[in-house]
Amino acid sequence: MKKKVLILGGGSGGVITANKLKEIMGDQLEITVVDKSAEHTFIAAYPWVGFGLRELPQIRRPLVALQRKGINFVQAEVLAIKPQENKVETARGEFDYDYLVVSLGAEVMPSPVAGATAPWFEAGALQLREWLRQSKGERWVVGVATPFHPCPPAPFEVAGMLDFALTVKGLREKSSIEMFHVNPAPLIGMGPVISHAISKILARKNVEFHGEFQLAEGGDGRVTSKDGRTLEYDRLILVPPFAPNKVVRESPLAGPNGFPDVSPVTFRSKQFENVFVIGDTVNPGLNLPPAGVVVHYQGEYIAGVIAAEEKGSYIGEPFNAVAMCIMDFGDDAVLPQCDFTAMLQGKGMPSCGVMAQGRSVRLAKMLFESMFFATMF
Repeated sequence: MKKKVLILGGGSGGVITANKLKEIMGDQLEITVVDKSAEHTFIAAYPWVGFGLRELPQIRRPLVALQRKGINFVQAEVLAIKPQENKVETARGEFDYDYLVVSLGAEVMPSPVAGATAPWFEAGALQLREWLRQSKGERWVVGVATPFHPCPPAPFEVAGMLDFALTVKGLREKSSIEMFHVNPAPLIGMGPVISHAISKILARKNVEFHGEFQLAEGGDGRVTSKDGRTLEYDRLILVPPFAPNKVVRESPLAGPNGFPDVSPVTFRSKQFENVFVIGDTVNPGLNLPPAGVVVHYQGEYIAGVIAAEEKGSYIGEPFNAVAMCIMDFGDDAVLPQCDFTAMLQGKGMPSCGVMAQGRSVRLAKMLFESMFFATMF
């Protein structure tokens, strides 16, 4: 009887892990992906929907397409993880497993400011496009509600793309763009080189940055920081708070802070050796950035770890703590490279540098999107 690999989550981590396992092991394992959605969404492209560069069907693929490769797909909400029993409870019944891969992402919490939009989700992307359709020249503010959120560059990209979009519409001189963040400088967590490069782009685009702005309250056209500073707006784009995934934090996998306690080498649970946890579900607890490129490497790597256990040995894709992330600012783009080894080991900050900058870098992000869909589905 084939051993069963159950993968929770049909996002990047789950889809990459399933494809890599299938590539390595062929028909030797029974691989099943479970997700409450019928479709995989290339989440990084949601802002492109907001700015009219993509339509929703272009950034989605049906997860049932995985079955053409011999990977099972079950559309069901995950309700509980029972690692002591090697079972997962879903809205469509219980599933048992020999190996479990958890890639459920982080949980989005309600926005603390009524009327704000978040173009990193479907409703927010469509709202942003409607705001731009109606725009006559307004006061725009882009901000973050809490320090932890997936894809740290995301709000900076949106601020940059907003400048370009308003310029194209001939409204930039009638509009203002301000940005607030809990950190003292743009992307300071990626080191001074990246922070300086992003600061220059924001300055060139006349985006005023307000650092160490911890949101205390907002609404009625104004946000206020804990130290009393106030920004007024007509349109507010706000990254909402995130928390460790609810199903995971309520399971035996959860550690003291809600994130699972896993090995930073194999991403294997320290309590349950046949359980692996990757992506935003665990990375903040490992001092790794909650970013798509990181879960991409993790998915390929743990597929190799499972293959090694089944084959006796397998030296495939390593987990590379050196990550690249293309930041799209509309009329400009930056390709940074960061080595997160020191952070993963708890020994210091990442070492980052700029590999490339310019419009050609933006095209590379679009090519990656096309390549991802072509190879995964």
